[in-house]
Amino acid sequence: MSGTPVRLFCLPYLGASAGVYRPWGHLLQPHITVTPLELPGHGSRGGEEPSRHVEPLLRDLMPTVARLCDRPFALYGHGFGALLAYEIAARLEWDHELVAERLYVSGCPAPHLPARGEPLGHLPDEEFLLRARRHPAVHPDVLGEANLARLQLPLLRAGFTLAETYEEGLDNTVHAPVTAMAGREDPTVRGADLNGWRGYTRGSFRVRRFPGGHFHWQRDDRLLLGGFVDDLARRNAASHRFPMAERTF
Repeated sequence: MSGTPVRLFCLPYLGASAGVYRPWGHLLQPHITVTPLELPGHGSRGGEEPSRHVEPLLRDLMPTVARLCDRPFALYGHGFGALLAYEIAARLEWDHELVAERLYVSGCPAPHLPARGEPLGHLPDEEFLLRARRHPAVHPDVLGEANLARLQLPLLRAGFTLAETYEEGLDNTVHAPVTAMAGREDPTVRGADLNGWRGYTRGSFRVRRFPGGHFHWQRDDRLLLGGFVDDLARRNAASHRFPMAERTF
C-alpha cells in the first residue's frame, strides 16, 4: 500500500465546474491522484438539473466517492465546496468506516457560524446578477459577459440557494485531521471563522493563510499544492518531499 498514490477528491466553488482542478492532476502526479467531483448541472453533467438542496446532492455524490475510496484518500473543497467536502468526510466515516488522511476546508467559515452578507438566491434576475457579479466568492469567469451570465443564471442561483439553505447535522465531528485555509485578504473569511473548524475534528487541526484573496491560488499555487505534497505524499516513500511534474518548489 505504501506505493499507492493518495486520492485527493476536489469539490468546486459556487458556479464552477470541477474541471477547474484538472491542472492539479498533472502537477501532483504520480504521488497524488486528483479526483474532481462534478456537481449536477456543471461541466460534464451540464444536461442535468442543478441541485438546490444539500441532502439530495450528497445522495448523488456519495456512491461515486465511496466506490473510489480504494486507496488512502483526502478531501479538498473551496467556498461552499468546503462544506460539501466536510459532509462527505463525515458520511464516509459514519456509513463506510472510512477516515480521510486529511480534510482541507478552504475559503469557508465553520458551519455553525453565520454567513457573511445578505442572501441572494431569492432576488429578481437583474438584481441577483448585479449582486452576484460583485460577490467575492463568485469567480469572474463564472459569469463572464452579459449574455453568458444569463445562461449561467439558473446554475448560479441554484448554487446560492444550496449555500444559503445549508444546515449542519448534529454532532458531525470527524476523526480526520482538518486543515482550514484561506487567503489573507479574503473578505469572506476571518481568522476566527477558520479557527471555528477546530471543533469539527477529533484529529489534529491547523490553520493556513496564503497571500491573496478568495481565489489566492490562481495568483500562485505553489504553496497550496506543495502543502498537499507534504501532507499526503508521505505514504509513498521514505522521502517526505516529492517534486511535482514540471514544477520546482
